[in-house]
Amino acid sequence: MPDTPRDAYRDTLTHVDEHGDVRMVDVSEKDVTQRVALAEGSILMHPETQAMVLEDRAKKGDVLACARVAGIMACKRTSELIPMCHPLNITKSKVQIEAIPANGAGARPDGRVGFHVLVTTGVTGKTGIEMEALTGASVACLTIYDMCKAVDRGMEIVDVRLLRKEGGRSGVWVRGGAASEEASAPAPASDAGSPSVAGPAPAIAFIGYQNAGKTTLVEKVIAELTARGHRVGSIKHHGHKGFDIDQTGKDSWRHAQAGSRHVGLVSPTGYAEYASTETELPLNCMLDRFTDVDVVVVEGYKSAGLPNVVVARSGVDRLRNQSSLDLVGDATVALACNDALAARANLSVPTVDINDAAAVADVVEGWLKRRVQ
Repeated sequence: MPDTPRDAYRDTLTHVDEHGDVRMVDVSEKDVTQRVALAEGSILMHPETQAMVLEDRAKKGDVLACARVAGIMACKRTSELIPMCHPLNITKSKVQIEAIPANGAGARPDGRVGFHVLVTTGVTGKTGIEMEALTGASVACLTIYDMCKAVDRGMEIVDVRLLRKEGGRSGVWVRGGAASEEASAPAPASDAGSPSVAGPAPAIAFIGYQNAGKTTLVEKVIAELTARGHRVGSIKHHGHKGFDIDQTGKDSWRHAQAGSRHVGLVSPTGYAEYASTETELPLNCMLDRFTDVDVVVVEGYKSAGLPNVVVARSGVDRLRNQSSLDLVGDATVALACNDALAARANLSVPTVDINDAAAVADVVEGWLKRRVQ
């Protein structure tokens, strides 16, 4: 049998020691990061049972209110139920419950009705919070069952699963094809006036040849947009084989330090989650993952045709002897360069000082606002 690629983060079962004994994992050396998890579950029932709940006719009281509270309590007490879970100082626990209709938007293919539970948990700590989200979803569904079992013992709890996790060394994980209210609903506009996002966020590229100053400018623009209240994601493109992610001083690390909450890294043979690929991951596949931000700042991808800011520090790529000015085209929003280069550029696109991150951020904000007008 041929060897199959292995995930570097799952080569060993961390809850089992070298003797095969279970243990609580030592997380003392892990970094403290912001961690978020999103889990769901559904409980299916007879239509009359659903109607009873929606009309508040259950003898035990308000079924959905009780289930929401139960889900929150379960998130907070997960370590008392799952033996190897660490006690966590949870910073967020949100339980949403929606009716599953027989037809129309949100309906199941089999037409069965009931309630869909969505749980979001958050913590700033050294270990993840997925189990808390899953436990909350499970207990919320079980509470609905308990409140309604007198009239419908045939109810079924199904599809309890993790939809998304953020934070820690492994970064962002999203279940393929998962659809949920929080994952797909439009994000609220920030106070800075960025548009709401439904599905993948809008993306603008910063392009230029090597040594044009892209990374330095992107780093500053991420920090500026983040300071203005925007949720910023970023993608770094490596034109060469291989890369290191989250290594101190590397570009992806610099993006995260500047405030990017969702960093993607792509090379011809892999992408940020370290999944082996035979061919380079298409940019649109990467962008499809960025549903949790207001704008994606893409570094590189000159040929992708994205709206772009051309970055030119000296104008000429020392390795290729090509001018970054040649990259200005119909998709260019602005040229970021120094005063001397701007004076001789004689181009139809606006120019902005490459050293003025606030001015470049203004360009990005203006582009965002024009998209929704």
